[in-house]
Amino acid sequence: MVCAVPLAAAIHHDVVHLDVKHQVLDNFGASDAWSMQKIGAWPDEAKERVAQLLFSPVAGIGLSCWRFNLGAGPDKTITNPWRTAETFEVSEGKYDWARQANERWFLRAARRYGVPYFLAFANSPPARMTRNGLTHTTKRMGTTNLKPGYEAQYARYLADILQHFHNNQNTRERIDFQYVSPVNEPIWEWDGATQEGNRYSNADIKAVLTALDQALHHDHLDTEIVAPESGSLQALYEPVPDMTNEYKTTYGNYIDALLGDDRIRKILNDRIAYHAYGSDRLDTELLQRREAVRAKLARYKKAQVWETEYCILEGPEGKGGRGRDLTMNTALDVARVMHYDLTVANASAWQWWLAMSNSDFKDGLLYTDYQKSGDAPSIITSKLLWTFGNFSKFIRPGMQRVELQGEGHDMRGLLGSAWLDEDRSRLVVVYLNEGTTNETVVMSTELKKQHIYAPEVYPFITSDKPGDDLKQYPTVQPDSHGVLTYTIPARSAVTLVGTLAAESE
Repeated sequence: MVCAVPLAAAIHHDVVHLDVKHQVLDNFGASDAWSMQKIGAWPDEAKERVAQLLFSPVAGIGLSCWRFNLGAGPDKTITNPWRTAETFEVSEGKYDWARQANERWFLRAARRYGVPYFLAFANSPPARMTRNGLTHTTKRMGTTNLKPGYEAQYARYLADILQHFHNNQNTRERIDFQYVSPVNEPIWEWDGATQEGNRYSNADIKAVLTALDQALHHDHLDTEIVAPESGSLQALYEPVPDMTNEYKTTYGNYIDALLGDDRIRKILNDRIAYHAYGSDRLDTELLQRREAVRAKLARYKKAQVWETEYCILEGPEGKGGRGRDLTMNTALDVARVMHYDLTVANASAWQWWLAMSNSDFKDGLLYTDYQKSGDAPSIITSKLLWTFGNFSKFIRPGMQRVELQGEGHDMRGLLGSAWLDEDRSRLVVVYLNEGTTNETVVMSTELKKQHIYAPEVYPFITSDKPGDDLKQYPTVQPDSHGVLTYTIPARSAVTLVGTLAAESE
């Protein structure tokens, strides 16, 4: 049976090899920074709708990780009030847990909707711990803005927050953060007064990670450290020359610097994290930089990698990220990056930047025209939201990527990946059709060269067609040999879900 679509379709013969296994998926996530401090002040009905779209596995996209920003404290020098946030800290060792109330509302909502993983991250230490007394850096302030010798205080601050939520007497807000990220894009200067930010040399990063590991162990917290949230893929496998030359110490080359240090590698549980910015140009970056990451990671047994932040800054043709685009154009540009991060870099987590944006930029899953108190709440969905859901709603934590051998797949046409759940019974295949013509897939599934099949396959489609927002289409059945034929509409994301039956004869 084929999906009824109007255009002629190319034919692709694909085989899912269930016995050829790749990475296990940890999560798909997005960040609350910094918009939820504003959106959390909305009436309950409006913000509940935002939470539903992000967190619900039924009515939304079912995010499986929520990134909670630990604000560094209001900084009046930062020009955009949406880019600075409260800090829980009042003074050393003293906290006001009533702060970040609006962000905490969404933290509770994520827990209520069943989001399984939480990550606390900091863009900067609180101002009292910085050299310039600000939550962004300034020139001639050294390799990092963290005051010399303040690694232990910064680590204690982070651990105290994690401990508070772990032991919270308010059971609705008793949340275990499975992950904490103490540094963010440490390869950039962060001298502009545009947002919270802090640079760290490799030596600075190691000092922070060591202190934080000690604080977590002291408090008997199981929270794992995620680092360094590199600002680029290439900084994972080579030094950043301008920063290294400027400060006469190494920035970047994180795989060797961090995973190559046995002590730090243990602290990081063999995990390293990057941001996918500046690596999405089709002809020069998208494939090449992910192949370089995979090749370097292959030197370290058990090493895994997370992609922890992305929005469009450059884009596939270098046109930049300015201007909201709610269509499949941006949705498919982002989904293609997701595909290559997952299938070439073998990322085991993929996390988007802003869950909600008020900007005229390609940086949100949801958008709002709300700017300040008194404005009417508005919630604007995007095709990117639903296309992200083609992954996040169906590829759940613990599922494993298996080999999809595709015929004629390419970055400007058809792309596909296959995922199997933990009990090896539920198969999810995500197809992206980047092209302008329909593509018909003739797909079989093999386990040790024996065909198995799904009696029924459920398609979910996102496209520019009205109503195609993860829309479930009628089920389809394979033929008598277990071969499924399905046509992927032009400019669409299609998720095929099936429960595998016994081997066919």
